[in-house]
Amino acid sequence: MVTFQSMSKLSLEELVWLWNKGFEGYFVPIAMDVDKFMARAVNEGLSLDHSIMMYEKEEPIGFVINGFRWIGGRKVAWNGGTGIVPAYRGKGVGKQLMHQNILLYQKQNVEIALLEAIAQNEPAIKLYRHAGYDITERLITLQCNETLNNELQVLTPHPKYLVRRGLSREVELLAFYRSLSAWQTQWPSIREGECLIVSDCGETVGYLLLKRVLGEDGMLVAVTVYQCEAMPCHADTEAILSAALQAALSPLDHTCKRVAVNLRESNLELISLLKRIGFTTSVEQVHMKLLL
Repeated sequence: MVTFQSMSKLSLEELVWLWNKGFEGYFVPIAMDVDKFMARAVNEGLSLDHSIMMYEKEEPIGFVINGFRWIGGRKVAWNGGTGIVPAYRGKGVGKQLMHQNILLYQKQNVEIALLEAIAQNEPAIKLYRHAGYDITERLITLQCNETLNNELQVLTPHPKYLVRRGLSREVELLAFYRSLSAWQTQWPSIREGECLIVSDCGETVGYLLLKRVLGEDGMLVAVTVYQCEAMPCHADTEAILSAALQAALSPLDHTCKRVAVNLRESNLELISLLKRIGFTTSVEQVHMKLLL
């Protein structure tokens, strides 16, 4: 007989053990220690009280960990991980977990439920579709660990656009901010990061969300781009994106880790720019949504 409990019943050490066991043999390595788990819980608004564990007798066999936010006046939930202990995979545990989790969402008055899944993980995508989720977008993560070529400087040799740095939350005020993007690319997940605002004669025409890591010498060690968008239907989209990327990724001739996370595949100009300057695709996911 299976039972369900809140994940808050476990100690941190037990939570980390269950997380790592549930994702053992996963498509990409996502093992955690206590510090990483805590940082993720804080950054992504995870609620252990409203995340569930599934037990077979007294043995934990699976879980769903959830995050919640108010976005545009609507309560939005995020499935931040569905994990099943290897010995119980392929036995219908996932369907039971998803059913119980959606009941939890309904009790919490959730209106929109989001999640991401690795594009090659067909069993997981099938499971989420069975639960009522639909694919709304394909997502691409790109990376470059070398110097970048000067394509961005060629595109904007005499910058037309003013780029200024600000707090990540500033993007929330922009009419074209993508508030329902992949969870980890939304500004509340990047509170310790920053934004770049691109303007033309005082009008905001683009933005970029990012985090930078600097070494003790002040040099760039790593930079992660989470969103980079131009005003929809703008005639100069490529130049706007180029100006934002140049400000975010410079110095281009400096070797460091540069990652662009969960960009929407439909942002064709951005994907093309990143590939032209040296980025390559590392992970592809699907963004899925359920309306409750």
